[in-house]
Amino acid sequence: MKKTEEKIIRFIDAHKLIEKGERVLVAFSGGPDSVFALHFLKKFQKKYKIELAAVHFNHQLRGKEAETDEKFAKEFCGKLEVEFFSAKLNVKKLANSKKLSIEEAARKLRYQNLEKLCKQNSFSKIATAHNLSDNTETVLMNLLSGTSAAGLSGIPVVRGNIIRPVLCVTKQEILEYLEKNRIAFRIDSSNLSDDFKRNFLRNRILPLLRGKINPALDEAVYRTTSNLKSQLTVNERVVNHFINEFTRKKANGFEIRLNIAEVFGEIPGELLKVLIEKNFDYEFKHEDYAKINSLAKNHKGKKVNLGSGITVIREKELLCFQKEESSLTGEVEFPAGKKAKLCGVTVFIQKAEIEANPAKKKAYELISADELDEKFLLRTWKHGDIFKPLGFKGTKKVSDFLTDAKIPASEKKNRLVLLNRNKIIWVVGLRISDEVKITNKTKRVYKLWTI
Repeated sequence: MKKTEEKIIRFIDAHKLIEKGERVLVAFSGGPDSVFALHFLKKFQKKYKIELAAVHFNHQLRGKEAETDEKFAKEFCGKLEVEFFSAKLNVKKLANSKKLSIEEAARKLRYQNLEKLCKQNSFSKIATAHNLSDNTETVLMNLLSGTSAAGLSGIPVVRGNIIRPVLCVTKQEILEYLEKNRIAFRIDSSNLSDDFKRNFLRNRILPLLRGKINPALDEAVYRTTSNLKSQLTVNERVVNHFINEFTRKKANGFEIRLNIAEVFGEIPGELLKVLIEKNFDYEFKHEDYAKINSLAKNHKGKKVNLGSGITVIREKELLCFQKEESSLTGEVEFPAGKKAKLCGVTVFIQKAEIEANPAKKKAYELISADELDEKFLLRTWKHGDIFKPLGFKGTKKVSDFLTDAKIPASEKKNRLVLLNRNKIIWVVGLRISDEVKITNKTKRVYKLWTI
């Protein structure tokens, strides 16, 4: 058994990455790292008593070269007698629609399709070929871009059902092994260009650091990240404590109480990262941290937009984080005796009797139907809408009424109004119009309520 192989076996055993009888799906680009990983797992398949398969993704970015890569991947798996899957990914479409970089869009699509394939074919583990040199690149890229402590902890050995069995060996060790054993692999020409930041770091900066400062740079960085991971385990427990103490889950997001800043002097970036990445499909960035803490010091009603349609709104004592959904504006016309649903709220209207001693607090409204017809219109309120609130002498803008009622800015836009004969007779769930109040002359009554 070769030294490199022994190192990986010890690494797999130490981290308990593979259990007997598991079905393992290998992410297989055809490049040196994934060729090495698949070759290793196939060689020791009997030792681990696992079932193996590989999947190749064509990102449709390099034309004929990508087609050749896919052909190589298929033939390589055929020679090893490894079950082969392939899929074409429309990376440019996702990048344009979600305003992502090509690299980020490609990574997102790969992991989405890996998980999908995993579920469809009952794979228990996904193996990726990240190595020790990849870990160094990731740490330095995050450091140079600005990141949280988690960003400096490197590539995780295990994340959910994803394992990195060759994370203990360097790129150089992999290339030497492949050359010695005369194992062919493909080279992605885009990796040779310094146009991408990561390529520039890999091709220009890291060779200088290894040559002039530390030949064992990858091992040194990995030791540092391992120490940091231990500290982060403690930090994670602290963060979860404060999440339970200062945050609340909502239907389309969450909210943070601003008095958390009294504890830390700000809203901690690590707490924001955990909350945002847990609640939204979004990679938290340093500029998001700066935006959010600046907003926390701003006035009520202000808001900032993060990527992927995430909006943060400054309320009186809260920051409200929500995922912008497609517009909920609309309208529904319906007759008395029926119901209508809009923005998740169902409104009922039915004929009723006048109550001799109505309760002060009730879950419904009674209105005079004497001047109303049978057709009602339910819609979201609009700027310029006015009505005469019950007990109010004049008219009032609905927007001002909602503000006075202390409706959070994050909920304001989807508030409903009920109209009859083109007049607002009810700001749904809040106040009826004074023009439909019941008097001693009222002859017909409608009952209004919501669920």
